[in-house]
Amino acid sequence: MMIGTGCKVLLLSLALGFSIIGSATAGLLPQGGEAQYELEFWESIKNSTHAEDYKAYLHAYPDGRFAGLAKARAARYTESSSPAAPPVPPVEEMDVQFEAVTNANVRKEPSSRAKLVGGLNSGDRVHVTGRTQDSNWYRIDLAGGITGFVYRDLIREPVAAPSPAPVPKPAPPVVIKPEPASALTPIVTHQTSSVSDCDICPEMVVLQPGSFIMGDDHGDRSERPAHRVTITKPFAIGKYEITVAQWNACVQAEACKAVTSTAGSPDKSPARDISWTDAQKYVQWLSKQTGRNYRLPTEVEWEYAARAGTGSRYWWGEKMEAGKANCKGCGGDWNNDAPANVDAFPANPFGLYGMNGGVWEWVKDCWHKDYDGAPTDGSAWTSSDCRENVIRGGAWRNDSTYAHSSSRFTYDTTVRYILNGFRVAKTLP
Repeated sequence: MMIGTGCKVLLLSLALGFSIIGSATAGLLPQGGEAQYELEFWESIKNSTHAEDYKAYLHAYPDGRFAGLAKARAARYTESSSPAAPPVPPVEEMDVQFEAVTNANVRKEPSSRAKLVGGLNSGDRVHVTGRTQDSNWYRIDLAGGITGFVYRDLIREPVAAPSPAPVPKPAPPVVIKPEPASALTPIVTHQTSSVSDCDICPEMVVLQPGSFIMGDDHGDRSERPAHRVTITKPFAIGKYEITVAQWNACVQAEACKAVTSTAGSPDKSPARDISWTDAQKYVQWLSKQTGRNYRLPTEVEWEYAARAGTGSRYWWGEKMEAGKANCKGCGGDWNNDAPANVDAFPANPFGLYGMNGGVWEWVKDCWHKDYDGAPTDGSAWTSSDCRENVIRGGAWRNDSTYAHSSSRFTYDTTVRYILNGFRVAKTLP
């Protein structure tokens, strides 16, 4: 499903962390035509000193009325904001052969912010000439006399000699736990117990069937009309968002692609820079490992879990309270560069963490601009030509207007973005 230029403007604005709206109830787009959309976008960035803001404008309006000025400012701030190259740490000399375990970027210096000088494909053999003292980066030789650095997790230990084909590194064995007899015990307010199918599997909380009002007639137009939905079957949903450690287990099993942007993140940090397609790879791998039916939650299931039996804007009330959610200006442990750990903020009455803020969470449904015609039985709203899927709950770089229980947005199905992650659901026997 395609979206108009106005929605693209909103998406770009959201991705850059600024707002083009006046209030949470005013709607996500201003009234008027394309010229008004463009003017609103320009007004929101015209005093910015960040090149990315002007590049975002040019992406949406390459021939816009402010294109010339935007190009000049993008060039100026790109040059002025380019960080000085960090000092190169001492390098221990080496002379060995390594191989790439996945597609990898090669940087001019041992830093993820350094200039790209090349790339590796999975299975490529490279000559390693040194490594930094902290062993985080390896110096390699590329064709044409180019020297660069690769992050440690993206290449294997030395191999004695080339083999006809790379031998996959075996994943650790997965020990499957029996389905507990209490798996269908009705959940109650302040329930905190959870079950896990294996040591590397996400903890799951079982939710029983129920009925609730989905959406908000006083919210954004995408949240309307509010309508009653009845979930007829119990299901399990992740107690937390999928973590970096859990994602890396799938990468190690060679079923998921590595996310280089989160290299070095804490194990309990939410996995992010994940596309909807990536998330599907993870649930397919987890289902194969355990013999259980893991999947993404439907949009109905997600909001049912987020509301946790409440009908207010947030599960704790109508207004944001300090320290209740990982979002911009919401109090608590907050850092613009990275989200808090998945268990850093309080759980809702269903025992679920991070339903508000943290990372945007993918759900199974295709994007629809509103709820007109939406299913009312808890099933996913999908189509055969789905190009965009729904994300829910807001992210740590967004303010509280995106972190309420009915908040919903869209992103391209196959595109990775640093604010997007997911949690899993499971169909129960």
